[in-house]
Amino acid sequence: VSSSIIKLIRRRVGCASETAWAMWSSPPRRRGALSVLAVVTFAAAPLLMDWYPKLFISPKQSAQAWRSDTVGQAVVAQSQGPYPTARRAYSTAPIAEPPEDLLSAKQRQFVPSAEHLEYAVVEYSGRQHMVTEGSMYETYFIRAVAGAKVRLNRVLLLKQKGDDGKFQVTIGQPFIDGAYVEITILEHLKSDEIQVYKHKKKKHYQRRYFVQNKLTRFRIDKIAPAGSQDGVQGKPRYPLW
Repeated sequence: VSSSIIKLIRRRVGCASETAWAMWSSPPRRRGALSVLAVVTFAAAPLLMDWYPKLFISPKQSAQAWRSDTVGQAVVAQSQGPYPTARRAYSTAPIAEPPEDLLSAKQRQFVPSAEHLEYAVVEYSGRQHMVTEGSMYETYFIRAVAGAKVRLNRVLLLKQKGDDGKFQVTIGQPFIDGAYVEITILEHLKSDEIQVYKHKKKKHYQRRYFVQNKLTRFRIDKIAPAGSQDGVQGKPRYPLW
């Protein structure tokens, strides 16, 4: 009797399984390990947010922002609410020595080099310029009287000697906080005549005229390193994010 009952149960279970497979449009696939892991991670995310809330805080929400001051050292930047402002938005590193190039060894003494100079890369007149202390330059018109002192605050790079007599390069991110270049306006002048010629073929049109741009000649008096002055008044300091 028991054997007959077991056979009957097996037949009914088999019929039920066949009916269930017939109801599916396509047979269900087995769950892979990746899908199971994804479900477990999604379920455990709220618990992780409760246990470790610092892992899910964005940089804007953090109370402190980090910026590198020197190689291998980090400096905490001052924070002002949700948008922290950099206190030292630059990094300083020693001069790297390139590998020796034997092909250009004979011509090296005739090629001008800036490896022995102290200079700065400053942005003015919409362009980036490499300037040295004591030199004179010309640029587009600067609205200042002759003899006036002007500070250029948009310093991107500095190369200066340290206390040990070795050169160090300071790179801004993008500008060096507190660094500036002090200049003296020498005179205002006009550039050479520039000829402008316009022509349209088959239209009997041609024009030619001359223009002279206004220029300003100035002298570099001082290149101040990073941290020499406070932020520019009237303009917000460059944000980290």
